[in-house]
Amino acid sequence: MTSRCLCLGLTPLVLLCCLPLARPEPCGLSIVPKDPAVVFGGDVVLNCTSTCSNHTSLGWETSVTKVTNNGIGWMSLNISNLTVWDLEPLCYVRSTHITEKARLHVYRFSLPEIHLGAKMVAGQQGRITCNVSSLVSGSSPSDINVTLSSRGSTLNESRGSPAVGYSFMVQPTQHGQEIMCRAWLRVGHQVLSDSARATLHVWAPPHNVKVSVERLQFGVGANFTVWCSAEGNPPPEVHWELPSNASVELSDRGWTVTVRSAQRAHNGTYRCLPQNGYGNSSGHVDVLVEVSTVPPRSWIVVVAMVLGATVVLGGVGVWWRVRKGRTGQ
Repeated sequence: MTSRCLCLGLTPLVLLCCLPLARPEPCGLSIVPKDPAVVFGGDVVLNCTSTCSNHTSLGWETSVTKVTNNGIGWMSLNISNLTVWDLEPLCYVRSTHITEKARLHVYRFSLPEIHLGAKMVAGQQGRITCNVSSLVSGSSPSDINVTLSSRGSTLNESRGSPAVGYSFMVQPTQHGQEIMCRAWLRVGHQVLSDSARATLHVWAPPHNVKVSVERLQFGVGANFTVWCSAEGNPPPEVHWELPSNASVELSDRGWTVTVRSAQRAHNGTYRCLPQNGYGNSSGHVDVLVEVSTVPPRSWIVVVAMVLGATVVLGGVGVWWRVRKGRTGQ
């Protein structure tokens, strides 16, 4: 009331100074998400929010088919089956110059493909490659890293290239080894990743041949067994070189040789010869068969009985003579 009274009688120009100043309401737009990553052929939903007083004046501008939905202070844009690489939808307030643009990072990112070559044979050169197909709108080449690894160790990696390779000398122990290829692709502010796995199949000649026997020396007439084992892929077959084939039995698919009632002819080298379609190998053990210097058990028993009988009879004779002598007295 007082302020009104003070302003009475003032000139119109001065009177304007007494009027309250009008403050324009802030008006702005925001889009969520602002820079989304969208797979080529995929769908995306953008939401535009307004801080303007006239909430019903929002609109979306884009060159593709769109579906919109709106509420108080917001309007959403739904794009299905996106097949345009460079697309920047525009949210605007009608009858103003207020706009906000979203940038879509459209991409393609295929599953990594591991190639192990035609056939891996132990002792030969092998090569593993991994390829990834990727494309990101506005990025040439794509920001991509690809890594080959096995058993927790990195074999090789590439940065900025969608392919990586690894060359090595194939070893029998690598049969069944798992290989992993992992790719990382940067799309806008996001980092996408995917991986693939493959198992090495190694063909190998016989190796790690072992020949064993319970002991190396036997007497004539003894029984003994010689064992052989070997690794290989495919599993090898076995042949033997023996001092004598007489009184010999093969078992365990030929990997075991049993000699019954050994003779001097069984004395010598027992050589195991495993082989498959990729090669052969060998291993051996030397067995000594000789005439035993220890009398057979039956003769020991006879001698023991004779000695025992002699001792007993001798003792009886002594006792009889002693008794007879006492009686004569």
